[in-house]
Amino acid sequence: MERQAHAAPDPRFSSPARGGRLGYVLKAFPRISETFILNEILELEAQGFDLSIYTMTYPRDATRHRLTERVRSSITRLPEAWRLATPAGLGPQLWALWRFPGRYLSTLVRVLMHRDPELLQHFLQAACLVRLAERDRIGHLHAGFVHAPGSVAWLAHEITGITFSLATHAKDLYHSPPSLLGPKLAAARRVFTCTRYNIKYLRTLRSGPADWISQVYHGTDLTRFRFDRCGLADPPLVLAVARLVEKKGLEYLVRACALLRDRGRVFRCRIVGTGPLRDRLAALVRDLQLDAVVSLEGALDQEDVLRWYRQATVFALPCLITDDGDRDGIPNVLVEAAACGVPIVSTPVSGVPELVTDRETGLLVPPRDPAALAGALETLFDSPALRESLRLKARARVEAELDLRRNAREIGRELRALVSPGTAVASPTPEPDRRLQSA
Repeated sequence: MERQAHAAPDPRFSSPARGGRLGYVLKAFPRISETFILNEILELEAQGFDLSIYTMTYPRDATRHRLTERVRSSITRLPEAWRLATPAGLGPQLWALWRFPGRYLSTLVRVLMHRDPELLQHFLQAACLVRLAERDRIGHLHAGFVHAPGSVAWLAHEITGITFSLATHAKDLYHSPPSLLGPKLAAARRVFTCTRYNIKYLRTLRSGPADWISQVYHGTDLTRFRFDRCGLADPPLVLAVARLVEKKGLEYLVRACALLRDRGRVFRCRIVGTGPLRDRLAALVRDLQLDAVVSLEGALDQEDVLRWYRQATVFALPCLITDDGDRDGIPNVLVEAAACGVPIVSTPVSGVPELVTDRETGLLVPPRDPAALAGALETLFDSPALRESLRLKARARVEAELDLRRNAREIGRELRALVSPGTAVASPTPEPDRRLQSA
């Protein structure tokens, strides 16, 4: 779907009279595993942004962070696939066709040429988003991920010319087909990415000067994740917090625990999180007879996770790149652990070395290597001085580069410049509206 970047917007989506509101597009919100999105939205609200959040699906997490109650922005759910195929779902399409006939039809033709049912669904959701953006007086769209939300924001731009920006992190970037990534990146006014590691790949997808990329770390809230005493548990506690998916490398952590147990080490390992590999990991724990050592704690609220950080002797997350290319950026839990002062063991994968320098701010071991991981854990069990040195330097790095508020202010400054001049910031934030609306 090649098209000249930054096509002229329809006047109805470029006038300062629209109010300069920011539309934030997500696949699902709120999600237990995406605390960085929740934190960013709260910080943008604190900066005075007038936000409307549009979510493509309903979040199905059984647990929800209590911080979600602080979100004041309206949350509107776009129609999902089954509703788009009903007579009621036809209304937004007819409205968009009537309002923007030429752009709607030309965009639809190019979508159909891709022969991609998912892209067609995103086009239909984009038409719904266009109608909502008109209703909500949105002046600029920001997609929190480059894959599905990025497609919806981009197609809304193709239909109307409304400006949009993208954020990209890890899986959403490396699992997206380059044939779609290129046009999205070319049309976006700004692309935010959370690691230096991602920039090289992004530059292969869009030619010209790289001033369209902004690298801003997610960061963490240093007032909530305070540096304090850790390692309160007895015996020593190895903590992991993650979605139970392959790229987190948790199978190798369980196998490392078996090696330590066989060496006579007395310790405990707690894995906090949920995901599709839960049953497989539970079976591995049983097969290795580690039930007394390793426990799967399930998903927990962030406040509960904070209590685990205080107990932990070591935080372990042996990230890896999967065979299909999936990988992390800098896992936010590594930043949280470093902020709290928990010594870290991880792997030199993707953006992790931007936080963890081996034997300076943590220990790095090769991915998929339980023996090396067990050795690193044992080293930290036996060396209080090394643990103290690593945690002090890791906290200093977080303070210097991964302060959530400072980094969110940078994102806010750039987003403010993309929204209608003089109207990007609202006066005092209204009372919370936490109703989940349906389009």
